[in-house]
Amino acid sequence: MRITVEATPIRPGHAAGVEAFTYGLLTGMAADTSCELRVNVLRGTLERWREQVPADRLGWTEVAQPLRSDTTGGQLLRRWTPTRVRDSLAVRRAVNAVRQRSVPRQRGADVTLYPFHSAPIGPGPSVVVVHDLRHLRAAFHSPGFAAVVRENVARADALVVTWPHPYREMLRLFPEAAERTALIPTPTFQPAPDRAAARPEPGLLLYPSSTASHKNHATLLEAMALLPQCRLVCPGPLVEPDASRLLARAAQPDLRGRVSFPGFVTLDELNALYARADAVVIPSLWEAASGAMLEAFSWGLPVACADAEPLLAQLEFTGAEAAVFRATDPASLAEAVYRLLADRAHYAAAARHADGRLATRTWTATGGDYLDVLRWVADGRPGPMPRSAFAAELTGEETS
Repeated sequence: MRITVEATPIRPGHAAGVEAFTYGLLTGMAADTSCELRVNVLRGTLERWREQVPADRLGWTEVAQPLRSDTTGGQLLRRWTPTRVRDSLAVRRAVNAVRQRSVPRQRGADVTLYPFHSAPIGPGPSVVVVHDLRHLRAAFHSPGFAAVVRENVARADALVVTWPHPYREMLRLFPEAAERTALIPTPTFQPAPDRAAARPEPGLLLYPSSTASHKNHATLLEAMALLPQCRLVCPGPLVEPDASRLLARAAQPDLRGRVSFPGFVTLDELNALYARADAVVIPSLWEAASGAMLEAFSWGLPVACADAEPLLAQLEFTGAEAAVFRATDPASLAEAVYRLLADRAHYAAAARHADGRLATRTWTATGGDYLDVLRWVADGRPGPMPRSAFAAELTGEETS
């Protein structure tokens, strides 16, 4: 089976969770020698991709793509362009039309995998990974991205969702796609290499995330003003327009020296931060599932998280306990941190217990589940869609 992975929407160092997911999935699929894998990536990023996915079996094609929002010029445009214009249907369609001209035709591929659902898919047999559907919700509605998602769902031969909450939402919003939609959970993106070696620094809070608006750093910084004994590190891509505002707020006297945004960090640097952290705080307004939460569990770190619907579903799925706060209320967040740190041993034990649910999940097994779906599409979708045995216990579905 010849598979093309269309990864040009993902720029290393800028795509956060989708980036980590794609690295892991490619590594897992490359472990299967029965398939031929070719990956399209942005020109100038190949060295970074090879560092993260060192499998010798992968073929790579570099593609020059215009109108990127994750370049210096693109970040400036994001900073100064009104959101309603940037996310409008007309602008999104124009940008996508220009970008699509640079995407190579998938000649010779039996099936193409699209790991980012908010970029248009091309012709030919396809599998699209749907991470979350926030652009279709009123609170996060983006007409341009919503239209792309709807078109991709309608056109794809198969759809894969990574977590139970967005999977249920997918079935609710697109019941017509149920027979070609599969749930395939992933492992923890960056599990702790040696949890026992962690030496927390009292009061050091960690929130690994991009600075996209829905990540809700603004509420977290106002809560930090109410937590003078705490320090906060927020590693992750500095995405405009929020990045400039957050950096300016962190430089004000009440937060200066206690809040830092180091930008994208290497895995070794991220692990060093987890090893120092006293707790992880997740104020996000929406996620498919929080990678930071799972990473915290793997390190045995206590978690404070917002009461956003997907985060609460993730706690239920993992059997975890966290200090929950009202997502947009700085005082509620600060109170949750006080509560967590006052009973840190309890919440740390709860984190270690929750890690067990995914501790045995590997990228090789995940890659195998994806290859089953890709092969099903390449073979013309004979019979029922393959179902992940790992996911079956969560949904009660039968595997095939």
